[in-house]
Amino acid sequence: MRKLLGTIAILSLTLLALNLMAEDAPNPKYAPAQAIADKVVKDHPEVLVIAMHVTPPGGKENVIVASRFTTAPGKTEIQRIGKVADEDDMRVVKTGKANLEVNKTGDRFEVEAAMLDGAGKIVGAVGIVFPYKVGDDKKALEKKGLAIRDEIRKQTPTLAALFAK
Repeated sequence: MRKLLGTIAILSLTLLALNLMAEDAPNPKYAPAQAIADKVVKDHPEVLVIAMHVTPPGGKENVIVASRFTTAPGKTEIQRIGKVADEDDMRVVKTGKANLEVNKTGDRFEVEAAMLDGAGKIVGAVGIVFPYKVGDDKKALEKKGLAIRDEIRKQTPTLAALFAK
């Protein structure tokens, strides 16, 4: 019985590890977009979250195609891939105007801006979240978020460039 329980425990840990590895693996179809999101987090360690909301070529829905979420200091995970864009996301895509907001707990500030291709055409929305505390300069955080959005634009000549062929 003890041996059986040990075997079950090892199998459970193995399955958990495989599940965690799969969760953090980018969708191969979205690999170019994920590489851009990963570079943003590497280049800007202050970014807590990045999520790219895009309608893939031939797709009908705008979904998250790339992301990085800080889950603990120094640890990030890919999350919510395939999540359908909500009303706020689509408002950014349709109007080109950024959403700027402090979260409910008051410790994060999100800059969600129109995601642009090389020609300046809106191809989606990118949400970039920074740490925040009362008194932080929201305009400076907005400027930083828009600068990151512009870095993404330089790596996105076309919508199709975000997706594997």
